[in-house]
Amino acid sequence: MISPRLARRIATVHKWLGLIVAFQLVIWTGTGLFFVAFHITDIRGEHLVHPATDAPTMNADNLAFTSADALKAVAEDRPMEVILRPLGGEPVYEVRGEIGTFLVSAATGEVIDIDEPRARALAQARWIEPDAVLTATFKASAPKESGLSGSVWIVRFKGEGNPTLYVSAVNGKVSAPRTDLWRTYDFLWQLHLMDWGMNENFNTPWMLAAAILALSTVLFGIALLVHRFTRGLIRKEAP
Repeated sequence: MISPRLARRIATVHKWLGLIVAFQLVIWTGTGLFFVAFHITDIRGEHLVHPATDAPTMNADNLAFTSADALKAVAEDRPMEVILRPLGGEPVYEVRGEIGTFLVSAATGEVIDIDEPRARALAQARWIEPDAVLTATFKASAPKESGLSGSVWIVRFKGEGNPTLYVSAVNGKVSAPRTDLWRTYDFLWQLHLMDWGMNENFNTPWMLAAAILALSTVLFGIALLVHRFTRGLIRKEAP
């Protein structure tokens, strides 16, 4: 049994620990409730786009130019690597050079520019609903939520929650869909992890300190609970 003096000290420590960590405990509980209230597929917006397996396959019949031709097309940019991949169902060579990445059509041998009409077409091809593009805006630096790097086209669609796809102006790759629900999830995940920078680091010093304080609060609370139960039993058994 814990002595009354020690119990008072534990109660004091428990109270102050609770006050210190209470705000983060509320955040953990509230954000956790949000995470379980919404299905992850809805948060990711998977219902808004065609599955990746449904993407148009590359038309190999249009391979009129070789990778060597593609390298020659951007020779002045000192190319270092070339890969063949589909872009909107058509074969293209993605050439990576010292000063950037370029796309060369395997059908015409021309360098491809990801302009607004092409960005709209690439985004719309990924979207479930037809004729749903509202706007396409160029941005020199990709927002973090896009998961892309370099310049992008921000393509916004009809529908609730500001649904958006990002299309790389460098290589034409299309991001995962982003909605206000996803943005809310991302913000709450940042609070949940106590990582106010990248939103991805689970092993932050703040997280470790808060977890230790929370566990200590619980353990001190258990000690007080045991003390009060055992004290009551001892009093009942006393003659």
